[in-house]
Amino acid sequence: MTVLPEPLTPAIARRLSGRPFVALLDIDGTLAPIARRPEQAAVPDATRRVVAELVGMPDTVVAAVSGRAASDAARMLGVPGMWTIGNHGFEIGAPGERPYPRENVARFATALAAAVNQCHVLARRHPGVIVEDKLWTLSIHYRLVHPAAVADVVREVRQIADRVGLRATLGRRVVELRPPLDIDKGTASVDLLRQFGAIEDGASVFCAGDDRTDEDMFRHVRAANPTAVTVRVAGSDDFPDGHSDYETSAELSVSDPETLRELLVAIIELRRG
Repeated sequence: MTVLPEPLTPAIARRLSGRPFVALLDIDGTLAPIARRPEQAAVPDATRRVVAELVGMPDTVVAAVSGRAASDAARMLGVPGMWTIGNHGFEIGAPGERPYPRENVARFATALAAAVNQCHVLARRHPGVIVEDKLWTLSIHYRLVHPAAVADVVREVRQIADRVGLRATLGRRVVELRPPLDIDKGTASVDLLRQFGAIEDGASVFCAGDDRTDEDMFRHVRAANPTAVTVRVAGSDDFPDGHSDYETSAELSVSDPETLRELLVAIIELRRG
């Protein structure tokens, strides 16, 4: 993985000059700094203005690709004209339209409801656990849990997933529970690229995320369009769950959401030219 020494190198600029241009942007940790609690996270006004400018450019499609519910992601970003892929790919919303779940997701509603109830019981035993019910997926945040209890929380959440028939995946101080379907940020992103002809020669794709759950997006997007530019926002938050490091599939890296915003500004200037 290469750390960008400048907003855009000539080689990267060439790969971002095609048409159509599709930008796939995670929100938390990518456009918005990580917050102690999910409801405290906010996209800076300066970043919102940059994203809105990108949305308004010709031959351009911009999608928020988030672990949040699609409606929550759209509300948090607050930029009209964007597509929204929510719940790690389990739901999608076109600009200005109500998001809808992907195929076969609704049949796991009972399992998800059972998991929510059991995770609330777990949260009462472990101070600091935050249960985020996103309808089609479930996030168990342990950022505020005492470090000595983290391993127990992760283990117990995984046991709940096994009992109700869901899949557990680790993220940045969070365990995600999802239906056991072959749907993720990557498969949903590639479906959107196909819809807009962005896997054809001459198209350009930019993809940015910060977490393990964004690795699916990096891998699938590069497999569908080998010239896609994938960027990991490194940040400063760690993973205190015994998995403090992992090999990213992203080609490039930037240090924080502010630097990613500078990179988006450079892309806008490039495409104006």
